Amino acid sequence: MAPNTNLNSVVCPPNEEKKKEDDRSEKAASTAVDYETAIQTAGQGKFQIGVMTAIGVYYIACAFQTFCISYLLPSAECDLRMTSYDKGLLNSSTFIGSLAGACIWGKLADSWGRRSVILTALAIDAVAAILSSFMQSFWPFFILRLITGFTNLAAIPICYPYLGELHSSKYRSRALCWTEVFWALGTVLVPLVAWAIIPRPWLLGSRDIGFRYNSWRIFIAVSALPSILSILAIYYFPESPAFLLGKGRHDEALEVFKQIYHFNTGRPTHTYPVKRLEMDSSFESDGGWNAENVEQKTESVMSRIMAMLNQMADLFRPPLLKNTMIGLLGLFSLQLGYFGFGMWFPELFNRFEEFQTAHPNQTASVCEVVAMEMKTPQWMLDWQNENISNADIECLDDTIQPQVFINTFSIGSACIICAIFTGAFVEKIGRKRVIVTSMLSAACCGAGSYFVTSATQNLVLSCLLQAFNAASFSTLMSVIIELFPATLRGLATTILMNISYIGSICGNIIFGVLLDVNCAIPVFLSAGVVGACGVLCFFLPNTKNAVIS
Repeated sequence: MAPNTNLNSVVCPPNEEKKKEDDRSEKAASTAVDYETAIQTAGQGKFQIGVMTAIGVYYIACAFQTFCISYLLPSAECDLRMTSYDKGLLNSSTFIGSLAGACIWGKLADSWGRRSVILTALAIDAVAAILSSFMQSFWPFFILRLITGFTNLAAIPICYPYLGELHSSKYRSRALCWTEVFWALGTVLVPLVAWAIIPRPWLLGSRDIGFRYNSWRIFIAVSALPSILSILAIYYFPESPAFLLGKGRHDEALEVFKQIYHFNTGRPTHTYPVKRLEMDSSFESDGGWNAENVEQKTESVMSRIMAMLNQMADLFRPPLLKNTMIGLLGLFSLQLGYFGFGMWFPELFNRFEEFQTAHPNQTASVCEVVAMEMKTPQWMLDWQNENISNADIECLDDTIQPQVFINTFSIGSACIICAIFTGAFVEKIGRKRVIVTSMLSAACCGAGSYFVTSATQNLVLSCLLQAFNAASFSTLMSVIIELFPATLRGLATTILMNISYIGSICGNIIFGVLLDVNCAIPVFLSAGVVGACGVLCFFLPNTKNAVIS
């Protein structure tokens, strides 16, 4: 977590603004006020810290479900009989699943509510994750990992509008950047938990009975715990008042503002100065932004599908087309760089350790290490032997080098430091400057990894690469949620982020296919895409102090 001094500066209005708050309160008591005035009057304090922490636990859960696969690959390859291609496919499983859930969760978030969708997705995710730990072959395991992607990863974009709508414009981008600390914390906790569990010789069952529940499977089950904790945390917070207003539920939205006011000030809810909220015309429009009127006229399945398609089409028509395309390409490139490289870091670090064990005191580049002729595991030789059945193959050499956990822990720590710095100074530096500078820096680090000659140099560049990627990603998302109206915000964020996961899928599959062929291609390809899209982000509109509708 961030130091208390920085956190207080984020969530607490300075004393000199007290007079302005009093003026707002007098205005709020006498007339209907807009959304921004209502959320400012409710205050910034303990409530925002609480909801940010609850969403932060979801970020930790998402980090576990996304990265846990990377740490079990060396240990599970024998149990699941995986080739390099299978590893790349399994690394991409959560992202492939998220593509199927993108439209569904986004539409439901704008129909059911942000909070309801988040809780439902997390519940399904936890069940699928635990069940996957019992699977004894590759394809059932892969299908259940698709489901975790369909739920956990596909629904997490809903957190951006949910959290953003509970903050005033002054603190919104800072809050979204601060939540990146939780994601980085998750990337730190994953290797620590993996290190504590995977190397242990725990085993239930045996190959003789066709059922093995060993340490890496226990790690998969434990990785579902953050999802359960996040359900408990988010359950105690209310629905987004912006969503409630979008549905015409004025009294419920006002009640949420009263709860926020009470939580922040300790005063009774009836003393909240705002008595009436303005209903934005965009919530009641018959065309363009709001396709909910289609659902009100008919309950048929076809009409619901057409309503969703109409909303999706609005994202790719003026005036939203430019914002949609820049946001989509920016997120695509960051996913390609962050997960294309990031999901393979444990595997690359493991190969570096094996190289240094075989060739002590020698230096080599990443590509030279990858190209090194490694000893074929005994289980693979047995698997290729037609005279030996799967039941006769003993999985003994299924370990991961301890230094791998230390290296990935270092990367997560670097991301935490960068997230703290970004949250503290993003408004002073400027969001567009942070996005563009971080993306270009990440591209340079990615390309530079081709030229390093030691594991230490590779680790330093890896830390910088992931830190810059994380900083630009969280800042870009804080801009994106302000580019779309409330009736499209949930759908827009899920569509953009989940389509951008194609970058993650491409990165993982490209690395899996080309890593052993010509590793220069995936390295420079991903670096070039991130750099090009960083330049494109120069054309993002300025949304500083934008008002949430």
